[in-house]
Amino acid sequence: MVGIGTTSLRSDGSPLIRVENLVVEFPAAKGGVVQAVSDVSFDVMAGETLGIVGESGCGKSTTAKAVIQLPVPTSGTVSYDDTDLASLDKEQLRKVRTDLQMIFQDPISALNPRRSIWDIISEGVEIWGTHGAWTDARLDELIRSVGIDPQYKDRKPFQFSGGQCQRISIARALALDPKVLICDEPVSALDVSVQAQILNLLDDLKSEHDLTMLFISHDLAVVRNVSDRVLVMYLGRVAEVGDADSIFDNPTHPYTQALLSAVPGSGISDDGSLSGELPSPLNPPSGCRFHTRCSYATEVCTTTVPEFEQFGEDHWVACHHPQGTPVTIT
Repeated sequence: MVGIGTTSLRSDGSPLIRVENLVVEFPAAKGGVVQAVSDVSFDVMAGETLGIVGESGCGKSTTAKAVIQLPVPTSGTVSYDDTDLASLDKEQLRKVRTDLQMIFQDPISALNPRRSIWDIISEGVEIWGTHGAWTDARLDELIRSVGIDPQYKDRKPFQFSGGQCQRISIARALALDPKVLICDEPVSALDVSVQAQILNLLDDLKSEHDLTMLFISHDLAVVRNVSDRVLVMYLGRVAEVGDADSIFDNPTHPYTQALLSAVPGSGISDDGSLSGELPSPLNPPSGCRFHTRCSYATEVCTTTVPEFEQFGEDHWVACHHPQGTPVTIT
């Protein structure tokens, strides 16, 4: 069952990013409202990679974009380095965004086809200044570090492959020395062989630049390889969150189990707990939003939104009928 609550937020240390009770809604036809994200809370420590997974339409990308206030959340708070981003004026937020950079899903449409890759990568530096270090030579070094030969820096994006365009997008994101890199399905549009190259590149750059990352994907095998912690979303709410090994080795939410059963070699068998179609975010089910597709659902699931219970040292589940036993941490 997918639920609400902030009990899963960690109290040991100060997170670089803390999201509390995030709500993002969009107007729809005939006065309707799309409930894209509903009361989502999570935190990310400096140097950590948080993977966000779930079906298409579950709110993964909207959640990540709302972290950088694109779109501005309907309600809730997003704190970066102990600063509430909603409290900043337009110019203050613009300055903070140099620390929060994003890699978009479609590497080709994310780049201006009329500009050279040099113009694309160096634009942020030209706007904000060199920060004392970003000389042309260092930009050449950055281009080279993502696997593009600087001799081709005057070419336009359409003269590169999809994988090369994604490398260019990564270089553009790194040009302002960000602290946080948000990756919105960065390899989903690429061939499998190219995916591995981009993932290895991101891992190397994370270590080299001391990055904190949000990694959004529907590919669970990829998420396990790159993430320290994992957030499982369903229809705008969080189902399960915690340490990546704990989530993948001991999935406790019926929805997480169903997702992992579809991954070859996961060792999780399909118990038939997932059925039917994903409901519309225009009119999500009452109570637990997963109850319409869950074989374990009972009356309480239709009326009451579940809150998080702890199932491990860093493993939290929002479900009325979890497939495991809660633990008491002393």
